[in-house]
Amino acid sequence: MLKKIALIFLFQIVLGYAKAQEIAPLWKDFLEAKKTGKEAVLPDFSFAGYHFSEKNIPDVSKHKYFNVKDFGAIPNDDKFDDEAIQKTIKAAEAYHKPAVVYFPAGKYLIAPDEDASKYISIHKSNIILKGEGSGINGTEIYQANKRVNGRQFIFKPNNAKPEKITQIIKNAKRASFEVTVTDASTLKVGQDIIINHRSEAYTKQYFAPLNLKPQWTRLFGEQGGMLIFEIHTITKIEGNKLTFKNPIHLDINMIEGKSWNILTYPSIEECGIEDILFTSNWKSYPEEFVHHKDQIHDYAYEAVGMEFVKNSWVRNCVFQDWNEGIHIKSGYQISILNTHFRGKKGHASVHARAGYGVLIKNCSFNGAQHHGAGNGYSAVNTVITQCTLGKDQNFDIHSGQPIATLFDAIEGGVFYNLGGPEPGYPHHGKDLVLWNFNHLAEKNQHYNFWDETRRRNNTIAQPILVGFTSNTTVTFENIGVNQSQGKNVLPKSLFEAQLKLRLTHAK
Repeated sequence: MLKKIALIFLFQIVLGYAKAQEIAPLWKDFLEAKKTGKEAVLPDFSFAGYHFSEKNIPDVSKHKYFNVKDFGAIPNDDKFDDEAIQKTIKAAEAYHKPAVVYFPAGKYLIAPDEDASKYISIHKSNIILKGEGSGINGTEIYQANKRVNGRQFIFKPNNAKPEKITQIIKNAKRASFEVTVTDASTLKVGQDIIINHRSEAYTKQYFAPLNLKPQWTRLFGEQGGMLIFEIHTITKIEGNKLTFKNPIHLDINMIEGKSWNILTYPSIEECGIEDILFTSNWKSYPEEFVHHKDQIHDYAYEAVGMEFVKNSWVRNCVFQDWNEGIHIKSGYQISILNTHFRGKKGHASVHARAGYGVLIKNCSFNGAQHHGAGNGYSAVNTVITQCTLGKDQNFDIHSGQPIATLFDAIEGGVFYNLGGPEPGYPHHGKDLVLWNFNHLAEKNQHYNFWDETRRRNNTIAQPILVGFTSNTTVTFENIGVNQSQGKNVLPKSLFEAQLKLRLTHAK
């Protein structure tokens, strides 16, 4: 009887909590748009992560294991293991089936010199780097010497140069899934492609009525403009009409003299990193980090790069004492999960650019880098959800006009002093959404999101804030939407709610 009363009491508490929180009006708008086929204010961010979060990351225990110790690596000594690790990777690649490059527990040394042209490479699909855990008595990979602008593990296909296939010949709406091309005869269902365009005329049209400063020089001239680089998967071909798996995130409008091209998307896939502690000797450098002081402070120790990689992941790892942790370029359906950034402060943690659907979930960035997770340079549909940042740690919108970015159920962090050079401004295009973002700062803040008077400003096109909270007074101007400031809203996570809605409708 007492148990039953306790359950009723708990239910009443939960029900009262739900009533205390309001359902966000923009969520109601999104649901209505899905019912009626109209265009919602919010983008559909659910197309993010490994296989667009429709599949679980595989259990790799059944893959064939290639043990680095069998190829000459010796943990916990003073010798370097770069060559042995690379030999192990080559053997795994030659297997031509899913394979694990396995690091038994212990500390492995890499980077015996300061030659930044050297790195450990993965060029083929189905290769997973796996250790025995990122905690005590687990696997540690330690970069001993600085290699400025040299990432130490790079996943990248041998041929990573997109090629033109055809052109789009009709306008298409944001949030739609179809385009019409001149010739679809060489395309196939299941193929990944890139929508590519760049022109000053379209850029002015896209940002209107916002003014573009002449100092933003990359936007102007015959070769200028925001670079559009959306990756999509074809699900249907009818004549010259292509249907995509994932939505388009901007209006496609024909521009005289400037084509909208369909390019190939060369990639490797099903690659991963899990259960490893990555560390470096940045902790011993005799200066504390100063943002942009010099190349050493920004780029001396960089851990992982992923370029033209799809359906891949990093999970259950720790990056401690790094100038840069994970850099993802032209990634497609990538998940960074349960991964944490610690140690001496450095430059960047996770940065995604020129890709689509990078998901960063359940990660912590608590002051270990100047920038928490973020993106830049044409990235589309980047989702950072259920993560924690440090007080006054800024997220990274690194200019170059990324579009449709979601910061979702975030605890901590600020958004002043965003990254990127002034010629590459604006920082962000449309559809930057902050959903249940809890801003933590030492001082009150005022954000002008389209400030043309200062060099270091926030140039974000009409951002959308829903359920924004803060520990100090925060005010805004030049904002697109600001709903329910000062209190959290339902759903708690926009990404999870949109994903559940999509997967439910798919059944």
